[in-house]
Amino acid sequence: MSLFRKKPAPAAPTVTEPTHVPLGAPAATGINLTKGGSSSISLSKSDPTVQITAHLDWDGGSASRRARGADLELYVLHVSAADVVAGGQRSQPLPGGAIYYRNLGSLEQPPYIRHHGDSLTPGRETATIARPDQQGYALICAYSAVGNGVGSFKEYGARAIITDGREQTVSVPLYDNNRHAYWVAIALVDFTHDGAVISQVERYSRPGSEARPVLYSNGRIGMDEGPVEFK
Repeated sequence: MSLFRKKPAPAAPTVTEPTHVPLGAPAATGINLTKGGSSSISLSKSDPTVQITAHLDWDGGSASRRARGADLELYVLHVSAADVVAGGQRSQPLPGGAIYYRNLGSLEQPPYIRHHGDSLTPGRETATIARPDQQGYALICAYSAVGNGVGSFKEYGARAIITDGREQTVSVPLYDNNRHAYWVAIALVDFTHDGAVISQVERYSRPGSEARPVLYSNGRIGMDEGPVEFK
């Protein structure tokens, strides 16, 4: 693992019309969200064994792109059910408000979220979110390590995949080729409904900013407002 700054990325945004699946409807198996789209998965919050899994997948793009580096990091920012406030207070600073490779979390105690380890090469990083009755919001983010050089998250083939491990899987792709962002917020998981509502949010940091996003107590996302990360 390197320990310093970050990267930019290529081409122009492709914008598709948002698809919205009604909040009360369970997601079809393998649903693929369009830009700005959302879907829901049905969860039994009375069952303490229920878990959902969030993956950050990336293939590194082309062979030449992979050869130049493609080290991405999965972050899960979180607000507990008890901390949900309509006014929109900030979630706790690190390590309380973010689960990632340096703060792996736990499934046995708050925040009931566990990161399963760092991947330095294209592939997958995974976090498990347990106890949906204790969750308010979870924001699936990716950070790009400095050594990657120039290249967008979309160019790296990055996407979030969220599944209940049974029959419901939601894939959340990226549509914009942002050449100057070190951070992207990909998907917001909202547990304040009967199930879990998953939205494609695709928010990027300012050019050159290494400050991570912040998740507020009402589910609002604040880009460039958190601690600066180096890898």
